[in-house]
Amino acid sequence: MDIYKLRELRKEKKLTQEDMAGILEIARTTYANYEQGTREPDNKTLNKLADYFQVSTDYLLGRDVPNWATPEDLIDLEEMLNNNVHMAYGGEDLTEEDKQRVQDVLAAVFWDRMKKRRD
Repeated sequence: MDIYKLRELRKEKKLTQEDMAGILEIARTTYANYEQGTREPDNKTLNKLADYFQVSTDYLLGRDVPNWATPEDLIDLEEMLNNNVHMAYGGEDLTEEDKQRVQDVLAAVFWDRMKKRRD
């Protein structure tokens, strides 16, 4: 099982692997193995990760992508979401957490529209 974007989520919060290990109450090497995909977290740890990063466990596991999506769809969506677009509301810049929420909503709308096109 690959933990989808775990390293990216950690770096967005400007945390080290040691920081994450402390938050999860595990060894740093264990956490590093999660990021490398050489070890799988148990359900309790997976839920802690999802709660901490405010994402679903499905997101962490890469299961939020429909099984009918093509590799080209995934590349296009990644490019769209990773474009460093300036995001603000009411004249104030969004926090990284708010940006992630906006990206999650955009991804959900994107997949819904793609599904309707294919049906």
